[in-house]
Amino acid sequence: IRPRFAWKTFGYDDSLIAPLRERYKLNELVKDAENEWEGQLALKHWVHSRITNGSPTVDANHAVDILKYAAEGKEFWCTFYAITYIECALSLGWQARKVCLDIDHGLEGGPGSRHHGAAEVWSNYHRKWVFIDPQSDLHFEKEGVPLSAWEIRGEWLRNEGADVDHVVGMPVERELKNPAIVWWNLPERDETGLFFWLTYYDNYATWDEDSPSKWLFPQDSAHSGKRWYQGGEKRHLHAGYEKKLFQATERIDDVYWTVGVVEASVAGAERGEIILSLDSYCPDLSYYEAKTGEDGWGEVAEGYLLVWPLKKGTNSLSVRTVNKGGVRGPETSLELILR
Repeated sequence: IRPRFAWKTFGYDDSLIAPLRERYKLNELVKDAENEWEGQLALKHWVHSRITNGSPTVDANHAVDILKYAAEGKEFWCTFYAITYIECALSLGWQARKVCLDIDHGLEGGPGSRHHGAAEVWSNYHRKWVFIDPQSDLHFEKEGVPLSAWEIRGEWLRNEGADVDHVVGMPVERELKNPAIVWWNLPERDETGLFFWLTYYDNYATWDEDSPSKWLFPQDSAHSGKRWYQGGEKRHLHAGYEKKLFQATERIDDVYWTVGVVEASVAGAERGEIILSLDSYCPDLSYYEAKTGEDGWGEVAEGYLLVWPLKKGTNSLSVRTVNKGGVRGPETSLELILR
């Protein structure tokens, strides 16, 4: 699935994030994880443990500065945890992005805004985007499968999150808590209700009307006739409307595109072989790998063209991406039987 709108992200070797790997030994942090997903949870827990929750008193827009000030005892709120997780994940070769969310509330009466900033990370292990809240060391699962922000929202709309587990901590020390968000103060509402208004973007918050990066703002029938407000007693229309930063869409695939999934199409055929053209939406793509039959994985020699030799009987093929960080994408597999 490809995004219809332009998304930009920090490259693996970007000078803002590359130093994070060495300075904080992030590869060491995740190297003993049983799989990529457990490594992503280890990073969540690490970010949670490095920052103290509170109101910021210093100007810090990137992980390198946030972590430096946090080590000096400075406090930060949710968005800064998210920025730190996202940029550390990118430095490890994992795609991650910022998510902002809020409860369903009107202009007057009832609870006001509970505007919150968190992250989503692409999990090759689960072949999907997963919601991560490093401020609370939290993610959400249903039947053992981690959920995206949009999936959590669907569970709230379906039955107020009754089937969702709120999971805190590391895989070996995980704890189910509800509520689990450290600042949650609506005891009459399950915290999955925080996932009503959602915006997605590829870098930290910007309030610049001329920003090249819009905030993807998915809409469905539950949003019909409603507007997103900010504030408590004194409420105002969300700044995303006022500054024309929202990019509304009813196509959820505009937000939930796939990372590193290979699309293979037939580019030609010769006697005893098929030539496949490989393509993928994979930031920082380095090369493709392929495996045929009982052979092991090997780099595709012709770059984006793969020659697949065939024989009578069963022929199997698997392909995947490898990015500059050495992260391998989900496998795409095919079996062809020639009689």
